[in-house]
Amino acid sequence: MSWNDAIAYCEWLSKKHSRTFRLPTEAEWEYACRAGTTTPFNTGENITTTDQANYNGDFPYSNNKKGVWRKNTVAVDSLKPNKWGLYNMHGNVWEWCDDVYSIISYDECKAKGFVENPGGPVPETGSCRVIRGGGWGSSAEYCRSACRPDDAPDRRNDTVGFRLVFVP
Repeated sequence: MSWNDAIAYCEWLSKKHSRTFRLPTEAEWEYACRAGTTTPFNTGENITTTDQANYNGDFPYSNNKKGVWRKNTVAVDSLKPNKWGLYNMHGNVWEWCDDVYSIISYDECKAKGFVENPGGPVPETGSCRVIRGGGWGSSAEYCRSACRPDDAPDRRNDTVGFRLVFVP
């Protein structure tokens, strides 16, 4: 799924239902992932087993024991949700965010004295988009709540998907 495909789906679904659906900003995504926590994972300081997230269990976080590598996605409700009832915020598939990627966007917000849902740089200054959450082929490190890589908006990959935001 490419970012362009995800945006097209949001537009199609919005038109079909006469309601607004969109991708989350990366700040919204991280807030939902953390579910009120401040730790690297919504499960705490660590993902201790592959029963907590679908990632490559051959590469655990912080010297944990190796776990299962399922080598594919799992059904949405296969693993426990976070405290807010959201499934697969860590692992399963990377998730597109609306933001254009900038390595310094959070640093710029901190320099201003606040971090309030930054939208990333304007499209003229970058083209890659933020992906979050890690995927079934990722090491546990890439599933951390704050991990924020990027990818080209036209690149399709079976380890990348998206999560919708409904705007009431």
